[in-house]
Amino acid sequence: MIASVYIKDGNIHLYNKYSENRNLSNIGGLAYELGRPLLNFVCYEPERFEDGFNIVTEAFDNEFAHVGANDPEFISQLKELMSEFQQEEVYLFFYKQILMDFIYDFIDSPYDAVMLLADKMPLAKEKLSWALDFKWPSSQSSFIQVVQYADKDKKLFRAAKDVVALMSEDIKQKWDSMINEVELLLSFREVMDTPKQSPLEYLHMIELYRFEETGHYFYLENPFKTFYGVLPSQEVVQLYEIHTIDDLFRFEFVKMIEHNIFIKKCKNCNHFFMPRRRVDAEYCDRFWNNGSKRCSEIGATLRYEKKVAGNPILEAHKKAYRRLHSRVRTKKMSNAEFNVWCIEANSRRDACLAGELAFEEFVEWLEQGRVRKPRSSLQD
Repeated sequence: MIASVYIKDGNIHLYNKYSENRNLSNIGGLAYELGRPLLNFVCYEPERFEDGFNIVTEAFDNEFAHVGANDPEFISQLKELMSEFQQEEVYLFFYKQILMDFIYDFIDSPYDAVMLLADKMPLAKEKLSWALDFKWPSSQSSFIQVVQYADKDKKLFRAAKDVVALMSEDIKQKWDSMINEVELLLSFREVMDTPKQSPLEYLHMIELYRFEETGHYFYLENPFKTFYGVLPSQEVVQLYEIHTIDDLFRFEFVKMIEHNIFIKKCKNCNHFFMPRRRVDAEYCDRFWNNGSKRCSEIGATLRYEKKVAGNPILEAHKKAYRRLHSRVRTKKMSNAEFNVWCIEANSRRDACLAGELAFEEFVEWLEQGRVRKPRSSLQD
């Protein structure tokens, strides 16, 4: 078991400490807003994964890495290097643990390390076939203490990079799969009457859809192992065992549905977000294109601009609106006159969109009263 989790006060708590393999990982004592770890993962860019984890593997780019890896100071530095994955990207913790398990298993026995990894990633035996017969260079004498020699080909470093490449492919598959699950939930929420549906009815509908497509369930026939534990605060809680990234996703996704936690897709940037103030919010609070405006501030305007750009009726209406509104600003037209014009213009625009008014007639009406500047004649 890598972790155990429980839900309290709308938060997901990762409870116990994983203390095997030189105590390199510690996921205990962390709490996140329910849905936040999952949201962070589905918004994560998989392309960043390999670059980030390869920074970790650089620590083993040494001929004596297989000897120094057990040094307490090295382990301390390694834990510090990897701590950001634990704090910011909870789902990446599982990959961090796979990598660390493999590295230290590889130091003990390359063959066993590959075979153990293959239980999680079947392609490991193919991608790391070169390591199945590899043995660490050492003294063969039975009369002297075993001496470990330099790993001149840096096989530990090579193995670590190969595992990162394997994990990179795996995370892309997991990422796509989880996004599909979120998209499926969103589609059901769009077509079903939310106020009349109990939260878990959505889960039932998702499972029925999956059964029709694949012939098996994912959420309802995979029970979690649970037990009761005592927290440092002496509170007794029901804990759920988490062994894999799929377990964590399945647990958090079900709990999000059960607690009516919504994830939506921003209609401006297409990123997922959790509405803060209104469940019917359509735009997230990310800064659009790394600018100073958030999607929630300019999303509706940009969406309308896109809609207008593809429709000559709306484009003509927008130009006329701006022209007359400028007259109000220069006091050539009163607000009252402008408001009357807006009501009539909107009515004619809607009639034109509905095919009840010819486009030419609509444009001719919009052009009424337009002041045109006379063109200056050319002097010979």
